[in-house]
Amino acid sequence: MFDTAFKLMLRRLGLLLVLYTLLRLLFYIFNPAEFAGADAVKLLFAFAHGLRFDVAAILIINSVFILLSLSPVGNTLHPTYQRVLKWVFILCNAPFIALAIVDVEFFKFIGRRTSNELFSITGDITSQLIQLLGYYWYLTLGFVLLVLGLARAFPKAPALPSPAPKVWLRGLRLVLVAGFVVLGIRGGLQLKPLRPSHAFVVEPAALGHLTLNSPFTFIKGIGQTTLEQKNYFGTEQELLQALQFDPQKYNQAQGTAEKQNVVIIILESFAAEYVGALNNGQGYTPFLDSLATQGVLFRDAFANGRKSIESLPSILAGMPSLMPEPFITSPYQANEIYGLGTILQQEGYHTAMFHGAANGSMGFNNFAIRAGMQEYYGLDEYPSSLRKQDFDGQWGIFDEPYLQYVSKELTGFQQPFMATLFTLSSHQPYTIPDKYKGRFPKGELEIHESIGYADHALRQFFKSAARQPWYENTLFILTADHTQKSINPAYQNELGNFRVPLLLFHPGKNLESIDAGRVAQHADIPATVVDFLQVKTDKLLPFSKSLFDTVTTGNAILYNGSSYLLVQPEVVTMLNQDDALQFYTFPDLAPASPAPQAEQLLKAQVQYFRNGLVNNRLYFWKEF
Repeated sequence: MFDTAFKLMLRRLGLLLVLYTLLRLLFYIFNPAEFAGADAVKLLFAFAHGLRFDVAAILIINSVFILLSLSPVGNTLHPTYQRVLKWVFILCNAPFIALAIVDVEFFKFIGRRTSNELFSITGDITSQLIQLLGYYWYLTLGFVLLVLGLARAFPKAPALPSPAPKVWLRGLRLVLVAGFVVLGIRGGLQLKPLRPSHAFVVEPAALGHLTLNSPFTFIKGIGQTTLEQKNYFGTEQELLQALQFDPQKYNQAQGTAEKQNVVIIILESFAAEYVGALNNGQGYTPFLDSLATQGVLFRDAFANGRKSIESLPSILAGMPSLMPEPFITSPYQANEIYGLGTILQQEGYHTAMFHGAANGSMGFNNFAIRAGMQEYYGLDEYPSSLRKQDFDGQWGIFDEPYLQYVSKELTGFQQPFMATLFTLSSHQPYTIPDKYKGRFPKGELEIHESIGYADHALRQFFKSAARQPWYENTLFILTADHTQKSINPAYQNELGNFRVPLLLFHPGKNLESIDAGRVAQHADIPATVVDFLQVKTDKLLPFSKSLFDTVTTGNAILYNGSSYLLVQPEVVTMLNQDDALQFYTFPDLAPASPAPQAEQLLKAQVQYFRNGLVNNRLYFWKEF
């Protein structure tokens, strides 16, 4: 039973277990701030608990290798057969080693271990492969060294192996091993098979990301096509009541729609941490800070996702990112959904979106159409005579020339118009024009200098826009698509990962009546625009609350990859995938007493989101 072939297989799989622990250590070294709240005992527990997930991933990836190693027939210790086994071993494991290596940096961008989102950005990765390999050369080097080390450490068969058992014994052994493999893959004898949420069993919750490994989360993400429905509330009427939502609220609005223009500016990676106006003047955004003194900057504003591809559905349709896969690439992307552009088109608005990257990047062009944008301006639409000189060499057009181009295009639009502008220069690799090298503070992170350049480009845009006839008649909404790398401990927590600036500014109107201290989120933008313009509609989603509403104190709903968080001024409520609840104070996240009303609202939003997508009935009230 325990012959040479079996012992060899165990040693080889054990080698992988050591490698996965090394990769977990590497992940920790690259992301220490994420786990700063954990003491040594909890860190050791995360490493030990992680072995359970490592075993599951290793057994899934190496199932063919195990089968070939314990084949009931033939001489599995023959030198040629052993060479084939070695190649199977290396080729099966190398891609997942690469995934784990990539995730030590990718985690900084998305705040969770990689799942199936890689499938949704394959095109962007392919188009930027050369620069990504050059920029993250140390990851490439690490991958090569680890694979070479794995090949060199691969245990060899002895020259004089022990006699192989009889064929029937080898067959019986293979069946028994297959049973243990299945048990290892499902993580034990518990009712539900092992899944990523099982990693989040200790505080701080961030340790769950350390416990997990990227191959496991990626494999678990493959084939995820449906959300599990929730039924916390028995009827849709009860659900609406728990949502604290009246779908007819704006449809019954009194007054005539104001024909004001709307410009939504989405600033790439402008985390709240970088904004001086939100950090006692310490930041890299002098122009945005100055604009905040003339408008309303919300102190507690949150993105509803961690990636650029997740920001557009929130901002343009009030659809937060509450599932592992972005809505734009999910199986629900064809569901009935009404964007802000669709609503405003019905009021005679000209609608457009501008993004200086390659057309098709992150599916923005297609979603913009879904959201009611009549026109999409990407790299292809930028004047060909200027494209070469203004191209940043990686992603698209530098922010300064592109924003000037947008200002000119808006002047040609018939009013009223609604336009969305997405910047890109503060995206990795944070390229700025040569003429500006050394002009903006370098800061402590690579992104800081490019934030300064993007802020300068924004200043030049407003200088140009202020001379245009449409300027005084325009509501500007400025926010960031998501957060980025962090060095400020105040932002290195579950909420800090989602904190972004959100600014309302109107050169021709006083907005001082708005409460800048309320909780705000991306999903509030559609209702805010509808309320400001006094547009009648019943096509807003329950997540969207007008920032002009003086009655409510606001809330934000977030998803960290394993749990839902409802942020309110009094309490933060967390609901995990097993329906367990935790309550924390806001904003310091200290344990708090249960808050039944917050619990009801969070459960209602989760049920509405999941069931609404699965059944394609996000607007079920239209059937009443």
